Amino acid sequence: MGSIKLRSMAIAVSGALLMSAGTAAWADSNEDLLQTLVAKGVLTEDEAKTIADGREKEKKVQEKAAKSESKIKIADFIDNATFYGDIRVRAEHRSGDNSAGVDESRDRGRYKLTFGIKTKADDFYTDLSFAMGAGGRSDNATFAGDSSKTLNDKETLFVKTAMIGWAATDWLTLEAGRMKNPLYTTPMVWDGDLTFEGLTEKVNFKAGSADVFLTASQVSYVGDHKSFDGSGGDRETNELLAFQGGVKLPISENASAKAALTYTTFTHNKNSQTGVFSPSSGSASATAVAANSFGVNDLDTIEIPAEFNWMARNNIGMRVFGDYVTNLSGNDRADAACTIDPTVCGASDDHDAWLIGFATGSAKNLKAFESNKLAKGDWSARIWYQNVGAYAVDANAVDSDFMDSRVNMKGVVLKAEYGLRNNVFVNFAAGHGTRKDNSLGTAGSGDIAFNLDSFNLYQLDLTYKF
Repeated sequence: MGSIKLRSMAIAVSGALLMSAGTAAWADSNEDLLQTLVAKGVLTEDEAKTIADGREKEKKVQEKAAKSESKIKIADFIDNATFYGDIRVRAEHRSGDNSAGVDESRDRGRYKLTFGIKTKADDFYTDLSFAMGAGGRSDNATFAGDSSKTLNDKETLFVKTAMIGWAATDWLTLEAGRMKNPLYTTPMVWDGDLTFEGLTEKVNFKAGSADVFLTASQVSYVGDHKSFDGSGGDRETNELLAFQGGVKLPISENASAKAALTYTTFTHNKNSQTGVFSPSSGSASATAVAANSFGVNDLDTIEIPAEFNWMARNNIGMRVFGDYVTNLSGNDRADAACTIDPTVCGASDDHDAWLIGFATGSAKNLKAFESNKLAKGDWSARIWYQNVGAYAVDANAVDSDFMDSRVNMKGVVLKAEYGLRNNVFVNFAAGHGTRKDNSLGTAGSGDIAFNLDSFNLYQLDLTYKF
């Protein structure tokens, strides 16, 4: 009688322990426990099987309940999916003047919404996101910013990224579609909101302690090739080709360096749709920006971005960073401008650009500081000076804020950020720029309507990430 009670108690206790365990707890260790009890004669094979079968049924019930409670259904073949985004509100002031004594200022409230979802299935992955702002260099909308807008008008969302990636090997990744800029670069050359459309190949590997990265991109700049038999009305595409090689080197536990060499060029750079670039003469300072500000002819650039990071104290990081660009076809770009606008003939052919800056901020370690991701109570600040020649870079791609989307500008930018919560941040930014070469205009597509002598920008942001 005592042995029967003992066996019954063992069965009850074993079943209760295994049934109460979480889904993840049912593993080989529990199977071993049942086999041990069988070996010692506490349980029979049938009793152990009954307990195991009961646990499997309970596990299936729990999994079914968890799926039914989920608000977002993900296909079984998707390994994981991550939803992300942010909402930002901004108060902004920008102003500019020219040598004719004309001043213009602009004050506005702005807001931005971006959201997306990243998925992964085996060695394939995707990134699909949406943002406001029809322009490539801005995801912002202005409060009642359109002259035809009324109180109840709604803003439009646009596709920001739609990319499919394939991790072909542990060192080679291929991406196609509309994707985030894959290059290591700075806003002096590429606005942070710009995306690439086309193909990208990425190679990453270790060389000793160094991380080596190689990137190539084939980007559609003007697409939709057309050809006509006998009509002479053919239209070529225009592709941007970018090739970058770089290295990130750990110097010590508290210091690292990173640098890259980038070459970019265009395939049909005199495409009629982009025209031939000309910055206009400096004597046109009181007039509108040159209509020929957007050509990408004769742009074959070498860019060298670099940075050095270190932890000055246990919780304070510092960074010195810079960027240098030279346009190998700068003289040809200036000569081409002369052919369509004689007023720029004989003026400077300045085709270099450079940037130098310093950053600091709170971080628990070097890796956290390098990531530029703040948590509650963290802060960061950075300041830089940049100097951009009229013929150095693509005026369609430079940062849309701090030099008003212009080339032939030089100036200083300050940015500071504080983490109110782990996902809520307040940012302040200020920039001041002046015309670099008075013999040429400030080509670009800025918010101020004329060639600039000087420009000022102030922004205050509140950002909520989710």
